[in-house]
Amino acid sequence: MIALSANIKKYRLEKEMTQTQLASVFNVSEQAVSRWENGNTYPDIQLLPAIADYFGITIDELMGMENYKDERETDKIMEEVRENDRKGLVSKNIKILQEAVVKYPKNYVLLNYLIHELNFEYSDDEEKLRKNHEKAIEIADRILNECTDQVIRNAANFEKINSLELLGRTEEAIALAEKLPIISMSYEFKLKDLYTGERLKLHCKEALMTYAQNMSGIIERMSDLGFQDESLSIEDRISICKKAIEILNVVYEGEYGNGAWILANKHRYIAAMTVLIGKTEETLYHLEEAAKYAVMHDTLPEKQTLHSTLLSGYEVRKDTLFKNHAFTECGELFDRLKQERYDIVRDTERFKAVLDKITPYVEGV
Repeated sequence: MIALSANIKKYRLEKEMTQTQLASVFNVSEQAVSRWENGNTYPDIQLLPAIADYFGITIDELMGMENYKDERETDKIMEEVRENDRKGLVSKNIKILQEAVVKYPKNYVLLNYLIHELNFEYSDDEEKLRKNHEKAIEIADRILNECTDQVIRNAANFEKINSLELLGRTEEAIALAEKLPIISMSYEFKLKDLYTGERLKLHCKEALMTYAQNMSGIIERMSDLGFQDESLSIEDRISICKKAIEILNVVYEGEYGNGAWILANKHRYIAAMTVLIGKTEETLYHLEEAAKYAVMHDTLPEKQTLHSTLLSGYEVRKDTLFKNHAFTECGELFDRLKQERYDIVRDTERFKAVLDKITPYVEGV
């Protein structure tokens, strides 16, 4: 009966009673109470109102129905939130989650997701974003002080680091980040030694995608796209960015599924640099590649099976993609192509072909 057995024991212990004492209250044997709590038998249905009244709770609470109803409602909330994330409706999610955590203040999953959305929101209003990140830190500290679930605590700590970074409190972020586990202590790394058979294959494929994307991100970071490292030339940055693509190609072999947006961005970054040094042919090539992957992303099927050597048979799903904006990848590329830097190739047939390729997937054009 849902959670009746566990609840009888829970409320008995809260009253600091023995099974013998509870048995005496309801004129049953100690063995009967023991069987109730072990789930071997249940109290007579006519006895339930008296047990609930004795503990000062409702029958629904005694049966665990309240928790069951709460779980169903929070599951519906999370389902709505995830659907909004796929549409880029982060601001809407923040309102939903803020209301939800008032009703469920101890639901640390909802609280953690609220932190994520506060950090994830995209806005031109810097003051709004600052308040978001400060609120995220406040909630993260609350989770870290109250919650005992280590997985949830790890997620809260990670989001706190993100919040500190976004607020420009870099040294505080570094101090926390330096305490995070090293890669060889991560579950992705260790489970490869523990799993076997199909479980191992699936885990390795997922770990490879995670590591390839993160390694590509690290290499991209080394390319200093913000142009802060004066020791790097544009040619150096381009060469490094190309290595990031090579890493991804080792794993994906050109078939990127729901990671196609990553390639679209990397080729766009390279095109934005090659055009600065007059390499028009190379610029056009990377714009064509950016368009190819932008369209690939914007036309993803609901499900897709990958066929690369390392990921063969792995199924990717469109509904696992989240974003913090409403525009498409083609829309992002379309807007970037308006920049003056591309004037030297704007009148070429290849540039016009890029625009023709992405325009059908650009909203409002």
